[in-house]
Amino acid sequence: MFKNTGFMAASTAVRLLSSLVLFIALARIFGPADFGRLFYNFTLASVFLLPLEYGFGPQLLREIGRAPGEAPRIMGRVWVAKLVLSLVVVALALGYFAVLPARRPDALLFSLLLASCMLGSFGDFFLTAFRGIGKFHKETRIALGSSLLHFALVCALALRGASLETIGAGFVASRLLGLLWSWLGYRRELGVLALQGLGWRSALLTLRDGWAYAVDFGFTSFIQQVDTLIVHYFLGPAAVGVYQAGMRFLQGAMQFAPVLGNVYLPALAGQLDRPAELARLSRKLNLKMLGLGVAGWVGFALLGGPVAGLLYGSRYDQLMPLWPYIGLLMLLRYLAASQGVLLTAFGAQRVRVWAQMVSLALLAGSAPLLIGRYALTGMLMSLSLAALVLLAMYGAALRGQRAPTGFSAVSLVLTCGVLGAAFFILRI
Repeated sequence: MFKNTGFMAASTAVRLLSSLVLFIALARIFGPADFGRLFYNFTLASVFLLPLEYGFGPQLLREIGRAPGEAPRIMGRVWVAKLVLSLVVVALALGYFAVLPARRPDALLFSLLLASCMLGSFGDFFLTAFRGIGKFHKETRIALGSSLLHFALVCALALRGASLETIGAGFVASRLLGLLWSWLGYRRELGVLALQGLGWRSALLTLRDGWAYAVDFGFTSFIQQVDTLIVHYFLGPAAVGVYQAGMRFLQGAMQFAPVLGNVYLPALAGQLDRPAELARLSRKLNLKMLGLGVAGWVGFALLGGPVAGLLYGSRYDQLMPLWPYIGLLMLLRYLAASQGVLLTAFGAQRVRVWAQMVSLALLAGSAPLLIGRYALTGMLMSLSLAALVLLAMYGAALRGQRAPTGFSAVSLVLTCGVLGAAFFILRI
């Protein structure tokens, strides 16, 4: 377990080149306004990508973890479904510009970023198989090469003064090469996809069977993206640039949640008939998530300002008061993530869906009010409130099913103490 966690962490760390480090560099090069425009379109592309993702990652890990010998067949079934969903994404994008002609000046930039996201989704699809069969080291090698290529190409273009549209073309080129690399690695390890007898009907059946995963993933991802759309609507692109310059650090720090989820989910799913071992794994998962959340809360509160000042300069001074709130949000999201992994292991996706719906409704209702009063700080307050409610609902659902939450008496007291201290310091 420790070895697999290490490889998965290494794989995630190299991916940070294309999420954290790259966007930090672009924020410094372009400044708040242009970086805000780039990131708004990137976020919008990520939202349009949600149907293609469909929550296949956790579903594949759970199914392959329970039947590794069926991996080629499982992967083939999902591949056909993703091809169908890619047509849906293209249709949605065309409809978007038909309905909102005012957005057409950004059509090229958005389309390039959407294409790069779609290529990246198919590349990650092949890498998921390595996690499912426990070959984490093979995924790490491919992820390292792809991330280095993406980072080097896009940074080189930005440093040469390329336009935002040219940056988008660089995204497409690097993601295409990454997809080819992932596909070749998959073929060497598992052979060709088992596509015999698969078609439209099998795709629809796959989508039906994975609906709960799709809705859960969609709500989770949309909640993580919608803040950018809200900030852009109420405060404009320059505010998006400042806000996302800080949230890039949070996004990078949160990468260890899926690392632990990807490692522990197949293991938990394989121990459902062994309560003692299941409880032990749950406690280990929860303790690691808690430790990462506390480290992020303290780190952002103490070091966020100095580090941001060094990296971004004076153009991002409005970011400085946000760091303690970013730290609190990270703590709450890590705590909720541990409970979410346990619910997925027990197949309780519908519970997660309802909890996500409540959380999203709360976010939609509170964000306009809090932004109007506290500007960017209000956005972080609203996100933290939604994460706290999500944590409470996940925990209550596990208790209701008599499933382990991973909390021991000590870790529960520690969690309550840390949250109490955070709320007291921020005067919330």
